[in-house]
Amino acid sequence: MTKFKIFLTLTAVIVIAGGAFGVMTAVVEAHTRTVKVKVDKSGFSPSSIDIEAGHKLNLVFNRANDKNCGSKVVFTKLGISKALPVGKDVVVSITPTESGQISFACGMGMYKGSIVVSEG
Repeated sequence: MTKFKIFLTLTAVIVIAGGAFGVMTAVVEAHTRTVKVKVDKSGFSPSSIDIEAGHKLNLVFNRANDKNCGSKVVFTKLGISKALPVGKDVVVSITPTESGQISFACGMGMYKGSIVVSEG
């Protein structure tokens, strides 16, 4: 009978800990922001995105057609470079940790955009 009580106690602890972890995960995910960025002959739209430091940002780039120089997006400061095939969503995820500005551009530097990070 004692082994059964220990088993029930451990099971309860695992269930409670698992529930607490689920709540923590939900809180973190609630601060994730997703922004769709269109790439066309006018450049990036929107070209400026605001986010708070410590919050995750998913940028979903979509290049409308090949009639522009937006075949690539480059975040020099972050060391990120992604190809942007026509008609496909390309996700760039970042979690900035300090306030300031993070610039991005097309591969040729003609189209420019920025992420403005404020204190959280």
